[in-house]
Amino acid sequence: MNTIKKENPIIWVKFLLILLVIFYAWNLANTLHIVVDYVQCKNCHFSLYLFLKFFSLYYIPLAFYKLSKPKKLWGWIYIYAEQLFSLLIHAGMAYTYFAGHGSISGFLLPLMIRGFFVCCLCINPMAEYFGAYVGYRQIARTVIVPLAVIYILIMYLF
Repeated sequence: MNTIKKENPIIWVKFLLILLVIFYAWNLANTLHIVVDYVQCKNCHFSLYLFLKFFSLYYIPLAFYKLSKPKKLWGWIYIYAEQLFSLLIHAGMAYTYFAGHGSISGFLLPLMIRGFFVCCLCINPMAEYFGAYVGYRQIARTVIVPLAVIYILIMYLF
């Protein structure tokens, strides 16, 4: 991680953004598949999981729109918050994996991908390029971690 030069993080930022676009395009395609399945299902109930999946159809394009603005901080916050929240949710899925109801690909692969993006978004030169200084990163973690824990508790206890 020390190979990223503080003077020129733009190459690494572009590389990370290309990876994020590919990842989010794949994620949006999966979400659209879930939307089609939900619309065609007559006895399906709307849940918090479905709400968050449907919300991502609005949230992800908004995050990239904010990244295209001269002040990129809000775009970074949106993407970092979503990645950190999802990382914690996938870590919470460890229960279903070890209980025998999940698959290793549904647990480990998303965990590694989200972890990679969270680490990359916090590397000092990259975060500073987006205007996300240490205080912003700490605030984001302070807000997102409890929300993810609450979501995991709601999903598994209720």
